[in-house]
Amino acid sequence: MKSDELQKNVFATYFSLRVGMAALAALFPVILWIGGAFRGIELQESMSAYYHAASNGHTMRDWFVGILFAVGAFLYLYKGFSWQENWALNFGGVFALGIALFPMPWKCDIACELISAHAAFASLFFLSIAYVCIFRASDTLHLLEEGQRRKYRVIYKTLGALMVATPVVGALMTVVFMQFKSYVYFAEVAGIWTFAAYWIVKSVELGATRAEHLALQGVLQGR
Repeated sequence: MKSDELQKNVFATYFSLRVGMAALAALFPVILWIGGAFRGIELQESMSAYYHAASNGHTMRDWFVGILFAVGAFLYLYKGFSWQENWALNFGGVFALGIALFPMPWKCDIACELISAHAAFASLFFLSIAYVCIFRASDTLHLLEEGQRRKYRVIYKTLGALMVATPVVGALMTVVFMQFKSYVYFAEVAGIWTFAAYWIVKSVELGATRAEHLALQGVLQGR
C-alpha cells in the first residue's frame, strides 16, 4: 500500500470512529424508547431505568449495556490530539463502562443511596467530555483564521456547558417534578445528543483544519 493510501485509511478510521460515536449516541435514547414500546415497556423516568424495566419478561437491558460498552470502547480507542485530551477520553470510556456495570438503584424508594456508583460514573462521564469540549477541543483551532477560530471556540464552550448543565437539570427535575419523572429522561437525552453533536462538530472542524492530514504527513505534532 502506498503512503498516501495508508494515510487515507488512517484518516477514514478516525472519521468512522467519530461518526460511529455520534450515531450511537444519537440513536441510544431512540432505541430505548421505541424498542421498549414494541416490547410493552412504557417510557421510563430515565434512560438508566431501562436497565431494570421489563414487560412480560422482555427488557431493553442488553441494548442499554451494549451501546454503553460500544461508546466506551470507541472513546478509549480514539486517540486525542494532545495527551490531555487522550487521557480525558480514556477516562470517559471507562466511566461509560461503569455506567453499564453499576446499574441505578431500583425500587428502593427512601432506602436508595443518596449518591450511587451509577450516578457517580454518569456524572464523571459527562464531566470528562465537558473538559474535552471546553479545554481541549480548541487544540487544533490555531490552524484556522481568526473568525472561524472564534466561532468554533464558542460552539465548543457551549457544548461543554450543556454537558455540565444537563445532569444538573436532570437531578433538579427529579426533586422538583416528582410526578413528571419522564422530564428526567428528556434532560438525559439532551446531554447524550450534546455528546453526539460534539463529535459531528469536531469532524467538521478537523475537515476544515486538516489537522489529521498534517499530522499524518509529519507537518503537525500533537501537544
